[in-house]
Amino acid sequence: MGRVLVVDDEEYMREIMASVLSAYGFDVIKAGDGLEALEQFQGQGEPISLVVMDIAMPRMDGLEATKRIKEIRPSTKVVLISGNDRPPANSVADGFLAKPFRIDELCAAVQSILSDDKPRPRVA
Repeated sequence: MGRVLVVDDEEYMREIMASVLSAYGFDVIKAGDGLEALEQFQGQGEPISLVVMDIAMPRMDGLEATKRIKEIRPSTKVVLISGNDRPPANSVADGFLAKPFRIDELCAAVQSILSDDKPRPRVA
């Protein structure tokens, strides 16, 4: 179905998202912060189709990591997740989920973004 990079500094969140997405047939890679996400993103032989990334993380936050990932490979889709109920105004992400979210909401967002070949409007 595609390769997904799950990035969250909270291990239990990262593990739950990875387990669910794996069960749905995605090849999942995990990272604990933005710097590790960049290392994983650049170190993969097979391209990563989608990144699901928390915004608030140590070392490098999700906004900066998203910006850098998009500079490396603009076609990579990114869904940001956050405890805030609205997406950040300056984001280049393709989607947003507010925590807490249900597992079916995560899967629906991932499937929707990966199945849509048309350019998606950027998060406002």
